[in-house]
Amino acid sequence: MKIVYIIVSLLLVFLIYDNFFSQHSRQTPSVTINSPTPTPTQPSNKIVEPVAEFKTRITKKFYGTYITPQNSPIKPEKFTGFHTAVDVEYEDIKGDVPVYSIDDGQVIYSGQVNGYGGFIAIQYPQYIGIYGHLQPKSLLPNKSVIKKGNVIGILGQAYSAETDGERKHLHFAILKSVKLDFRGYVQTESELSLWIDPLTLFP
Repeated sequence: MKIVYIIVSLLLVFLIYDNFFSQHSRQTPSVTINSPTPTPTQPSNKIVEPVAEFKTRITKKFYGTYITPQNSPIKPEKFTGFHTAVDVEYEDIKGDVPVYSIDDGQVIYSGQVNGYGGFIAIQYPQYIGIYGHLQPKSLLPNKSVIKKGNVIGILGQAYSAETDGERKHLHFAILKSVKLDFRGYVQTESELSLWIDPLTLFP
């Protein structure tokens, strides 16, 4: 009788173990180890700054400021009107300053423009990004398709043809319109409404 009891007990243990092992060996993992997970601090839709130290270097000309030769922080001043952009200052930097595309887009203008020197405009999904005072030879060609964070050019040398005689800085504007507008200054606030303050994109 003892032998029968031992055999039955062993058989039950074997069946329980076999059932447990079979169920767990057939389960599909609920997490794919190789799938990338976006981090909360860098969401996939976040745009990137157009230059290093973007916000801290906007110290002289802001978006929407009415500039005249009398009140301008730049002397001598050639322009009058509401500033359509922010100016990011790099007079203290001797080396190359790369400029980046803030988002995925396509170049719709690349070349030299009076008042800017090297100039590039990029069509983004919701607006046009305007970048002025860059080395013309460093600019990506027209119609280039670019990704967020790609280098699109290098800031031009101060007081040269690369900046059209201006100091070393980035003129960065965001144009709401689907039509490219080269103006760095406008004469009325209603005209200024075609642009938005770039700083609102970088809270």
